[in-house]
Amino acid sequence: MSSTSNSTTPREVWTSEPGAMAAETAATRWPRIVQDMVDAVAQAMLSSSVSPAQRGEGEDILRQLKQLKDEIEQDEALLPLTTDGSRETKEYNTKLSSFGPITWSNSPWLFAECYLYARVNQIITSKPTWREFDVFAQQKASALAASSNAVRELSTRYMDLPTSASSPLNDTRVDSDAAYRLFIEMTQVALWGNATDLSLLSKLSLDQIHALQGAKAIEEGQARIVSNDTRAAWEYLCSVDGPRRIDIVLDNSGFELFTDLVYCLYLLDSGLASDITLHPKSIPWFVSDVLPKDVDVLLSTLLESPDFQDEDGQTQKLAQKLKECLARGLIKIKEHRFWTTGFDFQDMPAEAPDLFEELCKSTLVIFKGDLNYRKLVQDKTWPHSTPFRSALRCLCGGQSGSADGVNRKGPKILALRTNKADVCVGVPEKTVQRLESEAPGQAWVRNGKYAVISFSDGGPVE
Repeated sequence: MSSTSNSTTPREVWTSEPGAMAAETAATRWPRIVQDMVDAVAQAMLSSSVSPAQRGEGEDILRQLKQLKDEIEQDEALLPLTTDGSRETKEYNTKLSSFGPITWSNSPWLFAECYLYARVNQIITSKPTWREFDVFAQQKASALAASSNAVRELSTRYMDLPTSASSPLNDTRVDSDAAYRLFIEMTQVALWGNATDLSLLSKLSLDQIHALQGAKAIEEGQARIVSNDTRAAWEYLCSVDGPRRIDIVLDNSGFELFTDLVYCLYLLDSGLASDITLHPKSIPWFVSDVLPKDVDVLLSTLLESPDFQDEDGQTQKLAQKLKECLARGLIKIKEHRFWTTGFDFQDMPAEAPDLFEELCKSTLVIFKGDLNYRKLVQDKTWPHSTPFRSALRCLCGGQSGSADGVNRKGPKILALRTNKADVCVGVPEKTVQRLESEAPGQAWVRNGKYAVISFSDGGPVE
């Protein structure tokens, strides 16, 4: 991918591009994912509680999933979803027909992958006795169980922070530089989903937190953030008067969801947020994406599972604090059908104007993860040096998406994304050159070891 500026809008990534991550995904990853679904349904059917009706419907689900896997492996055409009268199905089929004949290895990567999960959802929900079945539930549970040590460590690190370290910003005990350094650390925890990023914060005084800027761990983490707007996001949040509502468009469940919830506590405790709205997916999506029930499952697991018990009960105290925030409405969960459509997020003003207007009212909308990032920038082959706000296009305000033609700001956006796909913008040209030498063969945009923290204030691009 060229890293030079380009005034024209580039094409989105297709699975037919030789050497692209999209081609590898279509050839190997998608069949493996569908096989995992087959295994999950087959395992569920072994339960003694499965009724004859469930068994019969389960056999049909298995047949259709195996057929889907064969279609992918044999590079057959993407078929229209079965007409069921739903708006979602009509939208998918309309968009599918707009591409003309496409196959699994010759299709727009982002749309084809969304279509895959929409089709699986239709296969499963068409069977009444399987309608509530999450085909990825066991994978999510296993991943959470494997992270018990990290969950306990992060719980202790956060709960052991000095009270003044996470106090509201107008507290006279809070040093602004120390508060900013804590913001850096907590944002990196949310970015990387890694408890070790908090290792330097345990039992520290404010003076020690103040001194963290030169710490090796932070410097290493910052070096791997190839486009970093943390300072701009911090200064913007600190400039906002009155209530601060923050929205978080979630990505993965398991440990990442846990780090997101810890980040919510930090934002509330520090006064950077007065309330937070979480946006999960409404159907099983991209294997590990958060469903509304995953939040309850996570908190119940932390409170009840022996694997998450610790001597001081810090994990349980943190989980209980989160439950109280949910009960008091400080943290809310809100579903919207748009998140699981085949549209990218720049289609939001036209396809989900209610959601777009609501997000524009938010103080800050945090988009987590790789998929959300790709949808923000339309999964197009932008030169890496393209400014983030330029790639957001209509999401940066102006008249785009405005029914009355009035210029107005778009949503204030903070994208926290570890790089796991070829699309990546906002990276200075000199940094691109260094990265292509340091991690050649596009490794720096694919291996998950590098990341971006990208901010837009919602204003029009000049």
